[in-house]
Amino acid sequence: MLVIALLSLLGLVWLGQQPRDDLGVASFNVAPEVWVPYVPSDDILESTWFCPGVPATGETDVGGAVIVTNTSDQPTSARVTFLSDTAAARTKIVDVPAFDRVQVDVDAEQQGTFVATSVEILGGGGLVEQRAFYPASAGLGQSVTPCSINLSSEWYLAEGYTVDLAEQMLLLSNPSADQVVVDVSFHTASGMIEPSVYNGLPVQPYSVRVIDVGVEGGGARGEASVGVSVRAVRGALMVGRSTTADDDRRGGTSISMAAPLLADRWWFADGVKGPQASERFSVLNPTNEAVTVRATFFPAGEAEDVAAEAVTSVIEVASYDVAVIDAGALAELSEGDHSAMFSTLDGRSIVVDRALTRVSPSGVKVTSIAAGVPDRRDGLAPKSWLIAAGPSVEVERGLVIINLDDVDQEVSLSTYGSNGLVAVEGSTKMMLPAASRIVVDLTETEVLGRPIAVESPGRLLVERRVPSADAFSSAWAIAGMPF
Repeated sequence: MLVIALLSLLGLVWLGQQPRDDLGVASFNVAPEVWVPYVPSDDILESTWFCPGVPATGETDVGGAVIVTNTSDQPTSARVTFLSDTAAARTKIVDVPAFDRVQVDVDAEQQGTFVATSVEILGGGGLVEQRAFYPASAGLGQSVTPCSINLSSEWYLAEGYTVDLAEQMLLLSNPSADQVVVDVSFHTASGMIEPSVYNGLPVQPYSVRVIDVGVEGGGARGEASVGVSVRAVRGALMVGRSTTADDDRRGGTSISMAAPLLADRWWFADGVKGPQASERFSVLNPTNEAVTVRATFFPAGEAEDVAAEAVTSVIEVASYDVAVIDAGALAELSEGDHSAMFSTLDGRSIVVDRALTRVSPSGVKVTSIAAGVPDRRDGLAPKSWLIAAGPSVEVERGLVIINLDDVDQEVSLSTYGSNGLVAVEGSTKMMLPAASRIVVDLTETEVLGRPIAVESPGRLLVERRVPSADAFSSAWAIAGMPF
């Protein structure tokens, strides 16, 4: 313990002595398994988080931030490195008080078409999320995504949309000192496209490379559904996506991570069928064999915590193809909220993304796109989930929580105060029936803008609803260490 304390003290001194614009050499933690974003164990000396990128062009109301949260009882420092596609990388040291968080405005620190970040937290006790902002007719739009402790040599995006004026950008960021080389493939209705310009594509050290999926002559323009595979021939990187649309089906900007793995089962906590929403699931099969996929929807039922009878749909997904399931077109699925699971018996061979569009009372469309949560190879699952900072305004039905176990569980909601975790009044020991879900309000004063923890003795999934313009987007919370 004395050695660990001395090392932490020396690290703090080192960070404090670093020049504010000194890039240095990043020291990345190694995750035991590539998976969705999750908080590593508290006993590591340093954790590094990678964020996919936000626009930083200097346009009014366009930009983004990273939220760095310290979950330990000691103040710490973090080194934030800003990676751009048009400017040299630079760094900034930020101090993060104990049990608190800081917001770093990315577009105020660096310019570029998109700027990605890596965040090294001394002491390891913390988490990072990214927020992107864009102008909307009814206020400021917001897209939130967790950052990840993983880099990967392979990334997949099942959902893509390049119809009419819709844009989809791939954000390839390399936070290391070595060049990364990738091959990029598009999966379209007419087959797989492997543009020669994206074969052996270099991504320079400490930089971002932006690829327009729908660029004329080198992409997949006019596709209602297009998937993407990115494989690194050399090195590992972070891959994100930015989608923008404004038509009769979609609206706003959504920025999220790609999926760094294939799996045989994918979960989604939140979902809705109704006249003011549209929801589709895209299933990508980037393997050389066709797969059979079963989609299972779990309606919330009349009582929120008691699921109605499940609805299933089975589809065949050809090799190197994408298949789409429109939740609104399933006659057996009742209107209202639901959760979903996609599974296959054909091995770890698919990726599933959800595109969920909510329409506000004023008619503003907000589309959010993200992959589901896949099963891990080691069979572990989280019993806690964290949010770097709660909403700045009250959000009714702000969290959707699923019990993955076949036994009833108690779930508690806490925030981080000056002395650590503090229970949220009325949200402790909430009963969550077996294999069911509950929806929790985020309306108490103590959760607004504060780090939040959701905990249970059993396995959970937690998804959040984020205010965006006068509607809501969706985002996953960050998983605790799987058990």
